[in-house]
Amino acid sequence: MECVRTEQKQLKLATETFNALCHHPFLVTYGIEPKHDVDKIILLLHAIEKHDFDENAKLERVTAAMLVEAALSAHEHIPLHNNHAIEVKKNQLTVLAGDLYSSLYYFRLAKMADIPLIRLFSESTQTMNDAKACLHSRHWRTAEELEQLVMDMESKLIANLADYYCQEMIQRISPHFLTLKRLKETLQALKGKDDQPRESSMPFSLFVPEQHSHDERYILKKDLQTVIKKQQTRLEEELANFKDTMPPSLLDRIMTVVHA
Repeated sequence: MECVRTEQKQLKLATETFNALCHHPFLVTYGIEPKHDVDKIILLLHAIEKHDFDENAKLERVTAAMLVEAALSAHEHIPLHNNHAIEVKKNQLTVLAGDLYSSLYYFRLAKMADIPLIRLFSESTQTMNDAKACLHSRHWRTAEELEQLVMDMESKLIANLADYYCQEMIQRISPHFLTLKRLKETLQALKGKDDQPRESSMPFSLFVPEQHSHDERYILKKDLQTVIKKQQTRLEEELANFKDTMPPSLLDRIMTVVHA
């Protein structure tokens, strides 16, 4: 119970700090506020753990990673085609917001003066951006290639941080958990898009094209289902390896996605 209370306290503090850092009154008037994923924050809290860390040292690193995720995800919410003046303005400001989050995490990393950690952030961000570029361009030929791209995009930073701080459980579980979560969300969005009239709008999804043929939808669904099945099996195998040491609250969150 004490472990759960500590996790919830750290989660609340990290979220409040992140929101305060990112808050910009002008952006808020256009409904632009940073997105954060609670599951990723909790994984970061467990990944960035060191015996000699005080609360502030850990918070600095967790919020820096949250800012990276916010910067990289900001552009996912921009539709490819929109000619309405207000929406064009909002899209431009969303790009600006992504740049703001990037500058904030660079500033926080610079204050730490931890060169190996800065290098880790840089290399992880490059890998994540490369994966997103390939997904945007649909530059994959097999389900296995799709699987690796999504895994790199979703988990590279968290997994690398867990490795850096010798948190083997998070290093091994986070790639499968976050990949499975994203793929299930994407498959659900794709099914929902198929059920809608052609003229209706859908939130832009990174690797579901806005204009696609029936054959493209069929192939993508098949690839997603193949990878989901594989990732679910791998995640369950890793969970079995850490069943005696995993915090119950984290296990509950993971199982919610597994059974979704």
